[in-house]
Amino acid sequence: MVVIGAYVGAAPLSDNSFFTHLATGRYILEHGIPSSDVYSFTAPGERWVVQSWLASVLYGAVDRVGGLTAVRALTALLAGTAAGIMWTLTRPARGLVARTAISAVGLVVAATMWSPRPLMIGLVLLGLTVLAAERRLPPLVLLPVFWVWVNVHGSFPLGLVALGCYALGSRLDGERRPAELRPLMWAALGTLLGALNPLGPVLLTFPLGLLKRQEALSWVTEWRSPSFSLVYARAFLVLLVMGVAALVRRPSWRSAVPLAVFVALGLVAARNIPVAAFVLLPGIARGAEGLGSLTGELRSKLVTVLAVVVVAVGGLAVAQRLAGPDLDLGEFPVDAVAWLDQQGMLAPEVRRVAPDTVGNYLELVLGDGASVFVDDRVDMYPQAVVDDLVALIGGSPEWQQVLERWDADVVLWPRSEPLAQLLAQDEGWRLAYADGSWVVYLRR
Repeated sequence: MVVIGAYVGAAPLSDNSFFTHLATGRYILEHGIPSSDVYSFTAPGERWVVQSWLASVLYGAVDRVGGLTAVRALTALLAGTAAGIMWTLTRPARGLVARTAISAVGLVVAATMWSPRPLMIGLVLLGLTVLAAERRLPPLVLLPVFWVWVNVHGSFPLGLVALGCYALGSRLDGERRPAELRPLMWAALGTLLGALNPLGPVLLTFPLGLLKRQEALSWVTEWRSPSFSLVYARAFLVLLVMGVAALVRRPSWRSAVPLAVFVALGLVAARNIPVAAFVLLPGIARGAEGLGSLTGELRSKLVTVLAVVVVAVGGLAVAQRLAGPDLDLGEFPVDAVAWLDQQGMLAPEVRRVAPDTVGNYLELVLGDGASVFVDDRVDMYPQAVVDDLVALIGGSPEWQQVLERWDADVVLWPRSEPLAQLLAQDEGWRLAYADGSWVVYLRR
């Protein structure tokens, strides 16, 4: 499990959100934490809460020391740790076959979003939280865990919700003073201490403020309900079936309450699905206790040899993957941006309109000189800017007004999307560059 997780985490860097986190880490190391937008021409001076400042600093520092390969190694370490935690959480099942099946499904569900972004760190911290609830870690550990979590990712409230669900379930099962109350107490205290940071208490209220931006979040894929045409979403349904079967076999409120709450959260937003995988594993494992006689309690020398072989081969596979290219930019307009650079059109004063993912890529390349139209920081951009982006993506009749409003000089856009076809028919714009995936139009 650890080897598989590390291999997944060692993949080349391709997450557009990570590009901005890395660029921000580099910026913080040079100038300190910004309080307003430094990347766009559509929201200059707009208040920006760099909620994941600590993760960005970590990425920037690791990049400065060892380059992008070191960042990938860090992600491999985090993903391997997450996979190891998932395996540990299946221990109540005891049987090797049952543990393997449960953890494998959980891995398929969770690993979909295992990429070098702050959520990955948040998932590891969530795993530690569940281990504390399962009495496999001392509750005091959650004091630093939640301080770090508050400062790396806005998902920390879900850890408190998970502990609350466990405690409520234990209480409904008849425990007068649920053991989960102590971890919950330390987690709450760690959350409050999370306000001691360079940005102050605003990080504690950031998740609530983000949820108020439903209009902006509604067009972000990971904030929508999952599409069950995708493998990870179907695996989530399998995990749900496992959870229900476990309850039928061994009824327990401690398993039922988190199952109901986190399945609901996963159905509301796809980004909650990997979180649900960690929270549900202990209850599913308890329901599978006694299935199978192979528990690993009796081990031969051959098992030890096989373990050494797995570690050696797995370590070699991870090392070979890390030796490959650090970036996978197949979905980004690398050649088009290089052409713009040759034409002198990457200067900050040139107003380039491009999709949000391209904005992230330009920030990786140009840092605070990117001067992008938008990127994926929907929590920061005014709603009017988000509406303009949606209008361009959908080829709305207002597309011309949007480009006029922002005095656009250049449009870099996927050639298969409606806006590219609309520009081709407009006399005010001329095609200056085209490749298999991207076009560049210049204002006449």
